[in-house]
Amino acid sequence: MSSPTGIGLGPRSRVSAWLHHHRQAATDSFGKLLSAPISTLMTAIAIGIALALPTILLLAIDSAERQLSTVDNPPQLTLLLEPATTITEAEKLLSQIERKPGISTVELKPRDDALLEFVEATGLTQLMDSLTNNPLPHTLWVYPAPNVRQAGIEALAQDLEKSSGVAEAVVDSRWLKRLEASLEAGQVTVQSIGVLLALGVIFVLGNTLRLSIEARRDEIIVIKLIGGGDRFARRPFLYSGLWLGALGGLVSCVVVLLIGSSIAPATEGLFELYDRKPLSLGLSLGLSPELAILLSGAGAAIGWLSAFVSVSVHLTKIQPR
Repeated sequence: MSSPTGIGLGPRSRVSAWLHHHRQAATDSFGKLLSAPISTLMTAIAIGIALALPTILLLAIDSAERQLSTVDNPPQLTLLLEPATTITEAEKLLSQIERKPGISTVELKPRDDALLEFVEATGLTQLMDSLTNNPLPHTLWVYPAPNVRQAGIEALAQDLEKSSGVAEAVVDSRWLKRLEASLEAGQVTVQSIGVLLALGVIFVLGNTLRLSIEARRDEIIVIKLIGGGDRFARRPFLYSGLWLGALGGLVSCVVVLLIGSSIAPATEGLFELYDRKPLSLGLSLGLSPELAILLSGAGAAIGWLSAFVSVSVHLTKIQPR
């Protein structure tokens, strides 16, 4: 740590001395980190994992939300008819519903066809022989017009449920609303986890820098004896925290890339089931240059804040006798 400069100088010389000491403090602190590569790497990895975990989860949630926004299958209403409704009455009801405003198409699934599909899908071929009556109702699949919004679909379902012969109206898009609500809750949860992890990083870095301050206690006392204030003595430690945080941010970028690349093949099959291409998670998987800069900047900011708090607390306890 260099001695304080700028005492008794003019304004321009003081600015030059101030910039010189900042540059010197930055290079010296970086050199000290390189002189202890193992501890520096371990601290950077801890910061990187703490930053990468919420980032990956938020990227996954954001990817799922964007996929949901591209779902173009129209919401479907399923009308379960009364058991006593005949096929003729079901066809008549179909014609009546098709003439209603806001309806695109209506399809009829007879109860016999539904039972046959169920038996073929489950392999319960003896089921049909044991049944005296078909317990399944006739079903109408109602597809609203594309311009009908969710609120209108709910109102349409309530209106159709009042129709003669209809036992129940089911909105098949409700699962989408539940999923959207779950994703929103997940996003809030991940943000809370991110805050907790950031606080953990601050405490870890603060303890690391506290040990560094104790190791340089005599040097700090000398600086204060010759007129250097806390601000001057604090500066190298602030740069140490900034460098450690920035390195942790770079580590988090690598972690996001590695994990994103490892889960990409697994997501391809899932999205293909919905005729979607997976939204990626890395430089080819969602880790854009902007996000990489943001992670590095977030790490540097957390490191600087941790250093400022820790050093400010401990420097006040170090006074010349």
